[in-house]
Amino acid sequence: MTGLVRLKALAQGTAMAVTLAAPLVATVTLAPTALANPSVGYEKELVESWENTLFQGKKVGFSYMQVESGEKGYHITGRAVLKLTLMDVTQDMSFSSEAFLAPDGRLKKFSYLQTMGKQRQNIRGVVKDGAIRMVVTGAGGGREALVKGPANVNLAHIVEYFFNFDLAVGKQLTAPVFIEALRAVDNFHLEVTGKKRVKTMRGVEDTFVVVSRMHGVSTTTYVTADGRRVSGSSLMGISFVETTEEDALKLPTVNVPITSLITFSLIVPDKPIADPASLKELSLSIGGLSSPEILQDERQKMGDFTRVLDKEGKRTFTVPMTVRKITPRAAISISQAGKAHPEALKPTPEIQSDNKMIKKVARQITGKETDSWKAARKINRWVFLNLEKTLVDSFTAIDVLLSKKGECQSHTNLAVALLQANGIPARVAGGLVYSKSNGGFLYHAWPEVFVGQWVAMDPTLGQDVADPTHIKLIEGGVESMLGLMRYITKISITIDKAK
Repeated sequence: MTGLVRLKALAQGTAMAVTLAAPLVATVTLAPTALANPSVGYEKELVESWENTLFQGKKVGFSYMQVESGEKGYHITGRAVLKLTLMDVTQDMSFSSEAFLAPDGRLKKFSYLQTMGKQRQNIRGVVKDGAIRMVVTGAGGGREALVKGPANVNLAHIVEYFFNFDLAVGKQLTAPVFIEALRAVDNFHLEVTGKKRVKTMRGVEDTFVVVSRMHGVSTTTYVTADGRRVSGSSLMGISFVETTEEDALKLPTVNVPITSLITFSLIVPDKPIADPASLKELSLSIGGLSSPEILQDERQKMGDFTRVLDKEGKRTFTVPMTVRKITPRAAISISQAGKAHPEALKPTPEIQSDNKMIKKVARQITGKETDSWKAARKINRWVFLNLEKTLVDSFTAIDVLLSKKGECQSHTNLAVALLQANGIPARVAGGLVYSKSNGGFLYHAWPEVFVGQWVAMDPTLGQDVADPTHIKLIEGGVESMLGLMRYITKISITIDKAK
């Protein structure tokens, strides 16, 4: 229901680019000390590093990075593995990246492979003509994708590597970044904020304190004068530490209590909500926002925001909101709905609504139904009844259809694919939902469907019309998930009225 596994992976991939070999991209000026000039190929190895990944002090994985240079430029490879057990379900995730850079440091091409259990998704891309052109391959085959970006775009773990040479207090770099796993562009900032003596595997060493920030997420890394990352930490209890190859490859399965993840994502309001499903309208205020802008539509409206200074004197915003439960006013046909929003019928690498298997199942569910709302309810109910509710994530709708299990994102991707395959416009929404059992709001995903007007549904909870505790913060595919990072661990909620 909560999407906690995806949330944790998102936090790690966003905040710890090298730890998960995650693809954050930025402009870089190569430090002269990092350059090498072998005669051919990539013959000189500049670095080979191993790190343990920790969650709340317990080892849950490792990462590896190798940098080679030569006449052709640079060849950089990375790999990371996560292994943990959550509610008796073993989560095995791995991330592999490879990048080729020109001699001046410009990114030429890259590949990024991510796996979860038996599922795989591979992204191969080139930087050309002001765009990042990719082929995304997973269950159901490959699909082209394009993201506009600057010609000098690069990968953040590469940027961080070169930034870590010739460090001095006050050194800074700000640049646009690209996250491969999310296929999204953002800004990346690196700054040397001071010095500190820290304990390392070699003893106690002098290090520079390097702080990286992206989309509101900060990571602190301790780097020696020769560019070695020795340790670091970020949000949600995630940290990493330098180690040896032999130690990194020792990977015991760690049992992670569900409460450990909920602790970092649960937002407890000032008062409980007794019966969320029965509500028709919810008025609340969201505090701690870095910006007063929140998505608005017919279902949820913003009031006038106020500016607040936190304990550190930093300005934040509090935004009042009213969310209503909306049921379709009048039914329209599937054909009419499709003509109204053809853009919400287009397949994506994660939602393959044009796949033959998806189309066949969609027809089996709805039969000859032509009423868009009745057909949408049939699909919503089918997904709710036929998918096992478990904290297992999936890359695509086809993966979910084959496994018949998953968390909220899995339910949502499959529901949207089936709706679109049936000709009903649908899209993915993400944000918060109130959990009565946990006494607070958790991060969640659900579909929205157009049946004469946009209606929020929830196949994970079995709600044909989503209750008003569903607060939409993002909208769209995987590229929109980065937007959640401005909220995680930062916001508060007060309930003004529930009726």
